[in-house]
Amino acid sequence: METRHSFQCLVAICFHSVIILSITEAKQCGNGFYRVSNRTCIDDNECGDTQSISNARCGANTECHNTFGSFYCTCRKGYITQAGNANFTTMTNCHDINECETNPCGLNATCTNKFGGFECTCDDGLVSTTGERTFTDKTKTQCRDINECSDQPDACGHNASCENTRGSFNCTCHRGFVATNGRHTFNNKTATQCKDDNECLDAVKVCGPHSSCNNTVGSFSCTCDEGFVSANGEPSYTSKSETHCQDLASVVPKTSSLEDINLFADRSFASLSKIQNRNSTEYHMLISNFLELMEKYTIQAARNLQHKELKHFTTSDLEVVIQAIRNNTIPKDGRVKLATAKNSMVIGWNTVAGKESFDVAAAALISYKQLDSIMGASLSDDGSKETELDLISEVVTAAVTNTDTESLDEPVNLTFENNKYHNGTVKCVYWDSLANAWSVRGCKVDSTNRTYTMCSCTHLSSFAVLMALHKIKESDSYKLHVITTVGITLSLICLFVSILTFILCRSIKSVRTTIHTHLCVSLFLAELLFLIGISRTANKTGCALIAGFLHYLFLACFAWMLLEGVQLYLMVVKVFNAKSLRSKYMLLFGYGFPLVVVGIAAVAYSRGYGTDKYCWLDLNSGFVWAFLAPVCIIILVNAGFFIITVWRLVDKFSSLNPDMNELKKIRAFTFTAIAQLCLLGCTWVFGMLHFQEGTIAMAYIFTIVNSLQGAFIFILHCLFNKQVRDEYIKFFISVCHMKKASKYSEFSTSSTQGLKSTRETGM
Repeated sequence: METRHSFQCLVAICFHSVIILSITEAKQCGNGFYRVSNRTCIDDNECGDTQSISNARCGANTECHNTFGSFYCTCRKGYITQAGNANFTTMTNCHDINECETNPCGLNATCTNKFGGFECTCDDGLVSTTGERTFTDKTKTQCRDINECSDQPDACGHNASCENTRGSFNCTCHRGFVATNGRHTFNNKTATQCKDDNECLDAVKVCGPHSSCNNTVGSFSCTCDEGFVSANGEPSYTSKSETHCQDLASVVPKTSSLEDINLFADRSFASLSKIQNRNSTEYHMLISNFLELMEKYTIQAARNLQHKELKHFTTSDLEVVIQAIRNNTIPKDGRVKLATAKNSMVIGWNTVAGKESFDVAAAALISYKQLDSIMGASLSDDGSKETELDLISEVVTAAVTNTDTESLDEPVNLTFENNKYHNGTVKCVYWDSLANAWSVRGCKVDSTNRTYTMCSCTHLSSFAVLMALHKIKESDSYKLHVITTVGITLSLICLFVSILTFILCRSIKSVRTTIHTHLCVSLFLAELLFLIGISRTANKTGCALIAGFLHYLFLACFAWMLLEGVQLYLMVVKVFNAKSLRSKYMLLFGYGFPLVVVGIAAVAYSRGYGTDKYCWLDLNSGFVWAFLAPVCIIILVNAGFFIITVWRLVDKFSSLNPDMNELKKIRAFTFTAIAQLCLLGCTWVFGMLHFQEGTIAMAYIFTIVNSLQGAFIFILHCLFNKQVRDEYIKFFISVCHMKKASKYSEFSTSSTQGLKSTRETGM
């Protein structure tokens, strides 16, 4: 027991000695250091290696900083001590700093405080210059305005204008629209839209008396009632403070003169030219008011003439003729004739004066030089949709001092010069101010020709001449297009085969086949150009060139047809002495004559090539006769040659010693040439009738005959010719033999190779 106790005492003494020794050694290194095994003093890291040790040394929300032989504590970023010390060495609590109290974000930004920090976000409608959602350094990042109006083109929706503001935007409805929220501005198109404001709910307040209000989307317009006209002469208005509706009778002053007529006409034409939609009711109503006022101005000016005589004046827009006499000097049963440059009127003086007692009896004729180009051609009493109307004369107004002109005992006679070459049904019409359209009631055509149309009417008004053309239905138009495409394609194939036949068949080589070759080439090019270019009217210059080439090529066809007639005449009349046309003369006439005709036509009237509908010669001006006239002459001359040729053939057949073979050949040539003349000639006869009448039947006949010209020529000159048929048979036989020979050659080759293989293999 003693020994054990002694050992324990020894261990305790040794442990105590070690501790004392260690303390002694530590004290020898100093605070913040400790001695290692080799008795070297090194720095002691009081902060430790983990955050928990650091927090245990300094406190929460702190950072411990070790130094050589010591340490110190600081609050983490965004925190501060209660005393405000930056550094400390004893455990201290650090509390959060509210950085937002010092406005660290700058203008147009919102500061949000966080534990140990803060963040800045731009206000609504603004974005940071760096593009980031949040930031903390206002020196590097600021908030700029977003232009919603440019960045979002549809920010306000339909019928609204966008105005950008600082940090936002405002939407304002366009004039004529109101916001559904009832406010002047908005910025949420989903909740608020702009709807049409019906200004016409209180029409009298908006437009004034004697007017009608027409509401449109986003706007409205006021028009004067029948018998009234706006004070400023405009067809419509949108503010009664600018103008008002007044009675037509009050518009014309009692002191009206010829100068007043001119001033009113100038102002009215200026108003008419401003209207874009010339098919609108508004426009036609303005026309009615204008014509009625022109009549009133003219008659009032006639009553104010100091010298009761004939007055005639002309401006750029109109021509006015007035004849006035005293009522007590009116000739019994006399008639007065008034004439302008293009139109005239004959009316009885009893009709002019009427039954009312005026000091002056006057008649006036007003010709409008430009009104026909801006007025429509709609007919109020034409229920047919099969016709297309066109105004082909100047518009005239016939006016007299007699106020009762609704039903005249003696009709008024009017003569119009036709501004366009008419090829349809002509109608004499007057302007019906109630229907705001033309009408034929009470008017009839007495006579018409290419230049003039004479009309008689049982009432007075404003008159003109309309031409009614038969429109082709869409279904008929499609059928005609199919017929043309298929027929001309077939013709082109036949013409191509005919050209190859005339060139390659040596047995039929002659002057006649040379003529046929050039005829087919000309017709082939004409038909091809007709197929691909007749309707290409978009480019006016290109269309004119196409029309010119078609004119030339079709004339060339007739020129070569004439040469064939001349050649047959020489063959028969010259008693078979081999007289024939020389090639150089044929080429000179066949291609030179059409060139001369087209050249003269182009120089004389180049605008005649190309129309709005087709790339062909203009029909309205009569320019188409630059083609039809030479064609008619060629047909007549050729017919004369054929009559002489047939007569001489009959004479030859009746002679004592006729050369029957030669005569039969020439007879066949003659009959095919006559058939060809009839074919080409009849084609353009039908064409002329189609252009003149414009009927569906003529359209079908012309289209079918014109499309199959090449096929008919192939039948006449190739299939009906025995020599050509023999050549075709030889050609097909040779082709069949070549195919058989090719098959036999292939069979022989394969048989030989098979035999050779058998010999080599021994099998």
